[in-house]
Amino acid sequence: MSTSKIEISGSYLIKSFLIIGGILTILYIGSGLLMPLLVAAIIAIVLDKPTEKLKQWGLPSWLAITLSVLLMIVIFSLLTWLITSQVNTMANDWPTIKEKAAGKLNNLSEWANQTLNWDYKDYLENNKRLIQKAESFGSAFLSSLMNLVSQSLLIFVYIILLLMQRDMFITFFKKLVSDSAAMGTILSNSKKIISSYLLGKGKIMVFLFAIYYLGFTLGSVPYAFFLALFAALFSIIPYVGNFIGGGIAVILSYLYAGATPALIVIGVISAAQLVENYVLTPWIIGDEIDLNPFVTVFGVILFSVLWGMVGAIISLPLIGVLKVVFQQTKGMEPYAFLIKKKGS
Repeated sequence: MSTSKIEISGSYLIKSFLIIGGILTILYIGSGLLMPLLVAAIIAIVLDKPTEKLKQWGLPSWLAITLSVLLMIVIFSLLTWLITSQVNTMANDWPTIKEKAAGKLNNLSEWANQTLNWDYKDYLENNKRLIQKAESFGSAFLSSLMNLVSQSLLIFVYIILLLMQRDMFITFFKKLVSDSAAMGTILSNSKKIISSYLLGKGKIMVFLFAIYYLGFTLGSVPYAFFLALFAALFSIIPYVGNFIGGGIAVILSYLYAGATPALIVIGVISAAQLVENYVLTPWIIGDEIDLNPFVTVFGVILFSVLWGMVGAIISLPLIGVLKVVFQQTKGMEPYAFLIKKKGS
């Protein structure tokens, strides 16, 4: 009895691996050039909607672009000021936080020694090293943000140029392929996915911040504003962000104030996640992204390895665009099926 076998070309596999490896290498090595350009392109797509609305109201193109960019600058400046002011507050109180954290860790280690019979020697020194690692992590995170801020001028220039020459780029992409209608579909669907997702995520972050801040304040959690802002901002990273932002908020509240505030933070964040998953996301975003959860998590990790925090933030819009491209390209439909959510 003969069994049928699939045919796979060895040269095809080699070419595929070389192409994928080459793309990843270019993305990693050329991050200083490509990352600001992609961030600018994504922001320009989001700003295209208010720009077109202003044009419909009779404003000239240059004025519509200027007002849209000014709106973006105001929003980002306000957000930067809020983050900076809260970080400065935390920095001023850091010696106190570090002292309390060391005491909590020492008590926890001593309890483990006595209750669980763990032979955990030199735990005082180990706890000091753990706190130093936490400081290093915080410094690395701040340096990543400062790196993005340092490239903000270049991103700003890219955004203006992309908005001014929008029609030229659209025509260029349509001229690349023989079927301009299919390319038009790719561009319009990609724009819809990026703008709907990011604008929707922005609204959800505002809702989450309000819920977090109200819950933390009513629970007398220290640094309620900072922890609420921190956890809400991290929610822009799908799946992973909620664990990171919420986890760090829980750890900080426990180390500084004890178990009760930490439990309050856990309760508030858990309740907010239920509201986000079952109310806010279906209501505000819907199924615009429509991605497989496995591909989502893998994509977030992959782009965070390539481009750090910025890569994790823009990973979902980029994967969503890839899905659209695969859907409209002959022979790439299986990859679109792999990326999209099951049953959709």
